[in-house]
Amino acid sequence: MYRCLLLCDAGVTPSDLLLKFIRRTGCLDLVWAGAYPDLAAAGLPAAGWDLVFASLPAPEQPVPEAWQELLRRQPALVLTSPYPARLYAGHDWQPLAFLAEPFSFDQFQRALQRYFDSGLAPEHPAGAAVARQQPGT
Repeated sequence: MYRCLLLCDAGVTPSDLLLKFIRRTGCLDLVWAGAYPDLAAAGLPAAGWDLVFASLPAPEQPVPEAWQELLRRQPALVLTSPYPARLYAGHDWQPLAFLAEPFSFDQFQRALQRYFDSGLAPEHPAGAAVARQQPGT
């Protein structure tokens, strides 16, 4: 299982669609989900994580510097937003994928495949095979 975090903006609940797709893969273990300020207050999960999903706030909303720093340091990062990626071009995040909401399971699966193909995923061949076998819908 690949351990993942799901971050969202303060006052916003994590995306139901993203939660559903994470559970559907069968190879992702959601170790923490919630707003970034709550993660900062709770402390980072001791077990660590392999992959970060982050739902971005509206482009006109400021992203707290501490959250930006966390996103910059993530080698395995998938960003989501109902707004196009080009509206976030001023940030120096380096995501593996950007998913414009709403997105399909097939798009989610392609983002996950980029993670596997990137060489950043720990060796879990059985988990990767499960993710790749899911039907695209």
